[in-house]
Amino acid sequence: MLLKDNQMNILFLYRIYPNFGGVETVTTVLANRFVKDGHQVTIASIEQPHMELKEQLDPSIKLFKLEYPVTCTENISKLHGIVVNQKIDCIVNQWGLPFKTTKLCNAAIRGTNCRIVSVLHGSPYTSKVIISAQDKMKNARNFVTKALLWFALKAKESIIKWSIRYNIAHNDRYILLSNSFVRPLIDYSKTKKTDNIIAIGNPITIPVNLEGFSLNDKKKQILYAGRMDFENKRVNRILSAWRSIAGEYPDWNLVLVGDGPHKPDLLKMIEVDSIPRVSFFDFQKEPPINFYKDASIYMLTSDLEGFGLVIIESMSYGVVPIVYGSYEAAYDIIENEKSGFITPQPYSNKITVNCLRKLMDDEKLRKMMALNAMEKAKTFALNEVTKQWYS
Repeated sequence: MLLKDNQMNILFLYRIYPNFGGVETVTTVLANRFVKDGHQVTIASIEQPHMELKEQLDPSIKLFKLEYPVTCTENISKLHGIVVNQKIDCIVNQWGLPFKTTKLCNAAIRGTNCRIVSVLHGSPYTSKVIISAQDKMKNARNFVTKALLWFALKAKESIIKWSIRYNIAHNDRYILLSNSFVRPLIDYSKTKKTDNIIAIGNPITIPVNLEGFSLNDKKKQILYAGRMDFENKRVNRILSAWRSIAGEYPDWNLVLVGDGPHKPDLLKMIEVDSIPRVSFFDFQKEPPINFYKDASIYMLTSDLEGFGLVIIESMSYGVVPIVYGSYEAAYDIIENEKSGFITPQPYSNKITVNCLRKLMDDEKLRKMMALNAMEKAKTFALNEVTKQWYS
């Protein structure tokens, strides 16, 4: 661990900050920890929609605002001034997919000894842009439109692959969220440079206080907490799985926490199909710890995840996850059939429902897997992740 004698001046760069979201929360947690360990931290962002969240930062952390377009002369000049005046040793670029952020950082550090690392907070071979383009192509009604959308999809994929190669070539380290992402990234992007690609998982970002907590107090609840959308979170799959078995388990209920563009569609789905015992709760400003304490099962059926931090958070409080294995990092987090269930690709409602039945039918199995989940979650504690960053 770096001590005060080896103090570093660290700058975090992200598109939107302060804001509600996984990357933003991880940035806050790491920034505060680095300050606690004796380092100086600065943050620069373009959009700053929720300045009230700045209160969560250590008072010594300075926040600067940049503008669009990302690589404009004004941004280069301002970021260069921050690097010089704050004596920045290292920029941690948390927006690590588009090449333009790496380009901005390299232009801003000219004439300094500052280093750059970029973090890819997502899958190495897909993104929301790609999934959206794929959905449009699949839903096209005629051959000509489908063909045009296919070419558009391939063009977007080519740009993303080039961006990844550019970022790897122009960063001191290119950081993924899981070791299991490294080979897929290399294969997908066709990069020749691989020696600076490393992996550091995200830390648990919520306080884990188990004083007075008991698995015996768990309710017969299935939980999802996050963005309500059909594009990558695919929350409709959770509702469909619950619809399949709700009638068989009258003492169980489904709890959905969060907001998003498809929440009205989910509410309509519940009404039209008469799906029983579904409770909605709006987005929580505070971590949904009380929901974790109550729930017995956590469901995540996303087509796109980078790390799935919410899985680890819920596991910390003994919630057994059922996760669609659409991304490699799921296998780093969950020991399949020991600390949770990972369902295979392609997505299957039948397999998901079977996993639900196993847990809902067997209280002894639920408790055993809950204990295993709590133990596994400890490997993602902040202390462990901080050591990897310093290394």
